[in-house]
Amino acid sequence: MKKILLLLIVILVVGCEFLPKESKFSKFSKFSKNTIEFRNNTIVLTSGYSKTSPEEFKNRLDSLENKPKFKKVALHELKKIEDKKVDFELFVDENNVENYVFIYTCDFYQFDEHRAARVVAALNDQLQDESNVQEVKYKRIHGRFFFTPTSKVVKLKYLKAYKKDRKFQTEYIVASKSGGIGLLISNLEDIDFESSIKRFASK
Repeated sequence: MKKILLLLIVILVVGCEFLPKESKFSKFSKFSKNTIEFRNNTIVLTSGYSKTSPEEFKNRLDSLENKPKFKKVALHELKKIEDKKVDFELFVDENNVENYVFIYTCDFYQFDEHRAARVVAALNDQLQDESNVQEVKYKRIHGRFFFTPTSKVVKLKYLKAYKKDRKFQTEYIVASKSGGIGLLISNLEDIDFESSIKRFASK
């Protein structure tokens, strides 16, 4: 009996070593919903994001002492949104302040394929110029547009880098009958929430 019990313990211990371990990206499969109050819409973000005030965001950015360039980039992005004088909300990853999402109202665009392509090109040029001022490297990953039954969406995804540090960013402009919404998504894990934007834009 003791031999059988010992054999079972060995099988369990050894078996656990071959169980699939949690991927470093598995946490991003868990979602929570955050409501965009000023537009009465809902967008699905990765669990761990919470609504944050600009003041709290600035305070949390002080933790990036070893990344002064990216702290400067984040503060510039906040100022750019505030200078628009529009309603906006800010969601920040509770575990990493470098992962954040700005959602804001913007002008309504009558998009067709030609105009959407021009907006992507203009946005790319603007971000290239901003990166030069910020003294960080800029690389466009892709720019495109897609239309849903209720909305038209422009997307520009890019990379900003300084020395060995880098961050992925994505800009969206969502145009629908209810008005325009812009999104700036910034994170270290190359997540752009496109599937969430498509669901959001289809409502």
